[in-house]
Parts: sequence; structure tokens; C-alpha cells
Amino acid sequence: MNLPYTRALVTGVSGQDGALLAAHLLNLGVEVVGTHRPAREPDLWRLRELGVAAHPRLRLLALEPGDAAACTALITASAPQALFHLAGQSRVADSFRDPSASLVANGTSAVNLLEALRTQAPHAHFVLASSAEIFGAPLHAPQDETTPLAARSPYGLSKLVAHAAVGGWRASYGLRASSAILFNHESELRDPAFVTRKLSRGVARIAFGLETAITLGNLDARRDFGYAPDYVAAMTAMAAREAGDDYVLATGVAASIRDFAGAAFAAAGIALDWFGEGVDEVGVEHGSDKVRVRVDPALFRPVDAPLLVGDSTKARRELGFAPTLDLASLARRMVEADLRRLRGRQDADRGTLQG
Repeated sequence: MNLPYTRALVTGVSGQDGALLAAHLLNLGVEVVGTHRPAREPDLWRLRELGVAAHPRLRLLALEPGDAAACTALITASAPQALFHLAGQSRVADSFRDPSASLVANGTSAVNLLEALRTQAPHAHFVLASSAEIFGAPLHAPQDETTPLAARSPYGLSKLVAHAAVGGWRASYGLRASSAILFNHESELRDPAFVTRKLSRGVARIAFGLETAITLGNLDARRDFGYAPDYVAAMTAMAAREAGDDYVLATGVAASIRDFAGAAFAAAGIALDWFGEGVDEVGVEHGSDKVRVRVDPALFRPVDAPLLVGDSTKARRELGFAPTLDLASLARRMVEADLRRLRGRQDADRGTLQG
């Protein structure tokens, strides 16, 4: 893929999407400046797993996106031709505990970067990692770029502010700005706080005899689960377009958290049977009395859309977006990665003892 840009700024480079995007861009010959929060030393485990932490074309810099002056200074110094804004508060549950912080991390930061780009690098293409949470609890499915926006959670509202700012700067100033409306996208690099990685990691630990069960929240919530590398490839293509636009990135297939749990356990050779309803529901290992999944009402969100599933027709047509993994393949890839990590730790521990 030949890109019209050779320098890119990626905020949140140490996160799942940031690391995957950085690796993808570096593989395409792009020089990458990746940012991380200044308050702490960045955890580069994802970049290390991808083999790019010490890449000669990757430069890591600290940035507080909520600081407008810092955003302007960074863009002035780095002169990006494309800017991917992936940093922010990414956990819906956390947004209920601190709504104001979510608004600053996701909404204000986008405004700061858009304005800095407008004044310092007006020909660069801005790409926002937006979210399906901007739709709230939509009445119709699937959702596409024309679906009414009605965010319900503080996280959804913060992403809606950023999404609206992209459209505003595009319309008011002619900025080349795009929003990637991302439905759930998972990978082996997902943070353990997310339910999909909580499941893959928990299943691996159960397979190794380190745990006996996993506790989850709402098993009935249905989401559109895709593979994250497919989504960052689409964002790369968005930044290559002459004009900005909004794109839904999704598989078009919905699955419940219960479905994902079943697929994750199946990847480790464990079949589940489900018994009970609501908070009393349990997943029991087939042919035994071993409870492997329990429900904790404390893990339920105050508001939770029952169904989010996207129509990515536009992205498939204009970006070449093509989801590559179904639910079973995605869960298996994540579980196998966590099994390898545990096996590697055990081997390392044995080596230490023998040494």
C-alpha cells in the first residue's frame, strides 16, 4: 500500500490500537512519533511483543492532550502529515466513576489537537478513534453513519464531543478530518480490564490450574466483535484519502458476552453448559460440576445498550475494509496468546530456580 504521507503522529501509542497502528505504519515505511502520558513511564510491552519498541523510525514523546499549548508545541515540532488520535479514557465503566475526567481526556483533547493541527499543519489528515457508544441505545440495527447520535454513558458523551468536533473542524475550517466509528475490536494486546481479555486471560489461568472461575457482568449484552489489526489498517487508509469523512468499522455480526465466553473456553478445550437466569446464571464445565463463569451484579453498568452492531458497507467500499476473523477465531487467537504467555512465565520461573 502506497501512502501519501511519510510522517505520522499517533497519540496513545502504548495502547492496543496505538501499538498496532504504529507497527502497521512502520511496516509501510512511515516515520512515527508516538505519544504517551507524561505522568508515568510508558509501558511498552505491546510494542515489544510486536517487535517495534526499538524501531529506528519510532520516536516516543510525552504529551498531555488536555494541555492545548503542549499539543500546539508538539505538532509544531513534529510536523505530521497524518495525526491519529487514539489516546484517551477508553473504559466505559471508568467513565461512570469520573465523568469530568472522561470529557477532558476524550473531548477536550480532540479539540486541542484539531485546533493545533489547523494552525500548525493544516494540510495533515486528522483521524479520530471514535466509538459505537456515541449511538447510545439505538432503536434500529445495524448502525451506520446515518444513525442518530444519542450517547447515554459519560464515555459515550465524551466520544460524541470528539466526534462532533471532527465534523465541526471539517465543515468550518476545511480540515481534512475523519472519524473512525469503532465497534468492539479485540486482539491479543487488549488490556486485561476489558471483558474479552479478562475472559482469554482467565481461561488460560483456569487451563493452567491457577484459577477456577471467572466473574462477569451482563451476559446478555450483544456487541459486534472484530479483530483490531483490521481496524487500524482501515484508519491508515482513511488518512490516505484526500477528504475527511466518517466511517463505521464493524463486522456486522452481533454476539453476546455469553457467546464470547463460550468461544474462549472452547479454545482451551472446555465446553460450557449454562444454567439459571439473570444474576443467578452460571457456566458449568460440561460433564462436571465445576462452575467456570459466575455473574456479579456489581459489574453491571448503570446503562448498557442491549445491542450494538455495525454496518460497514461504506468502509468496505471506500477503504477496502475487510474483517478477517469470526468470533471463534478471534477468541482462539486471544486465548492461545495468553496460554503462550503463561507457559513462557512458567518456563522462565523454572529456569530461575534451576539457575
